[in-house]
Amino acid sequence: MPKILISGYYGFNNIGDEAILKGLIEGVKRIFENVDIVVLSQYPDFTAKKHNVRSIKRTSIGDMFREMKDMDILVSGGGSLFQDVTSKRSIAYYLGIIWLAKRIFKKKVMIYSQGIGPVNKKYNRWMLRQILNSVDVINVRDEKSKLELQTIGVKKDILVTTDTVFGIKRPCLSKGKEVLTKMDRYKDKQYIGISVRPWKNNHDITREVAKLCGKIITELNHTPVLIPFHFHKDLKLMENIKKEVDELYRDKVVLMDEYLYVDEYLSLIGNMDIMVAMRLHGLIFSVLMGVYPVGISYDPKIQSFMHMMNRCDALDVEHINADILFEELKEAIKENSKNVEELEKSLDSFYSMIELQNQKLYELIKS
Repeated sequence: MPKILISGYYGFNNIGDEAILKGLIEGVKRIFENVDIVVLSQYPDFTAKKHNVRSIKRTSIGDMFREMKDMDILVSGGGSLFQDVTSKRSIAYYLGIIWLAKRIFKKKVMIYSQGIGPVNKKYNRWMLRQILNSVDVINVRDEKSKLELQTIGVKKDILVTTDTVFGIKRPCLSKGKEVLTKMDRYKDKQYIGISVRPWKNNHDITREVAKLCGKIITELNHTPVLIPFHFHKDLKLMENIKKEVDELYRDKVVLMDEYLYVDEYLSLIGNMDIMVAMRLHGLIFSVLMGVYPVGISYDPKIQSFMHMMNRCDALDVEHINADILFEELKEAIKENSKNVEELEKSLDSFYSMIELQNQKLYELIKS
């Protein structure tokens, strides 16, 4: 039975990263009937219970050493682990784990469906180049990430596929319907999901998204649903947005203030007509569930994902504007049947990419 140790940003209540882990685990279990999976997590008990795997504390060096001794492979899995914009220290942590696996324990390492960069500091770029040139397989989720690594000086072959979340089996819509029924006092409406995150210009985001909610209610006769993805970080911003909406129709805005997990989030988004998202996995969840995504970009990874679907650039968060977003929503509703057809084509492509990266993992473990 192969033993796989998985490293990533897990156990932090960020639903995007939890979905990455779910997709990775489901992918591994599709290629191995019997497998021992161990996950490094901030809250191991939570991770073990949710994903039916073994889990250890991500900062416990002793536990990490014990698991690395007899593992077959370290999988550095998903997300944007190798960047120094939102965190200055995390890149050193994730690269340090890879260094331990390769240099101390002489184990195989696969970089699995990573988004790379931006990496701005000279030392971080040097460290990334040195360590990634020593791993066995590098798999990134977009062409931009491949270019970033090549620019830094990584000489290894780089497999480009897509985000790990596309390895999740699409859940039924009934769970999400139940959540909406409980939260929405105005039943049987059409819904537009909105997910934004805290950023430098929080005041602008609050004002413009609140204005957008008003236009969705009064001009489109839809119900806006505010959905926090990194629950404890996003919820306060969502609460402020709802408070900013005109009191005449504020109670028609649905705020998802109940913590959900991956399948519930996916099912909820599957009940939307359109999903407006600033977080990458808000967009990815919507595509997986066949819901048209409208992006707001705070990071190059957003534009990179939009380009993978042959879409134009998303609106930059620095110039967030309710009127521009509303026009895009109107056009999306008008072209709904065409958009859904195009989404399914993109989804078929993403599914095939997922199987490609899982096959590469299988071959590496068996070699």
